[in-house]
Amino acid sequence: MNTTDFQGMCELFNDGQLIWVQKLNSHMKGRVIGCEADMIEVEVGDHCEKWSRSECAEMTHGYKVKYEEVKKHPHEFDTHLD
Repeated sequence: MNTTDFQGMCELFNDGQLIWVQKLNSHMKGRVIGCEADMIEVEVGDHCEKWSRSECAEMTHGYKVKYEEVKKHPHEFDTHLD
C-alpha cells in the first residue's frame, strides 16, 4: 500500500468507518483497529496483529481502493452523510 492509500485509509478509519485489509503474502484478512507510522493494527479472528503497510491492501468493499483516483474526483466518492 503506497503512502497516499495508507493516509486515505487511516483518514476514513479515524472518521469512524469500518476498514478491512488483506495481507498480500498470506491472504489473511482482518479489520483495522489502528494506524501507526507505517503499521496497521488489525483484528484477525480472536487476536490482534500489526502489519506493515507495504504488505497490505485495503479490501473494505471487496476491492482495492485507489485513493489517488478518489483525490481526483472526491465528489464521486463522498462517504460522509450530510
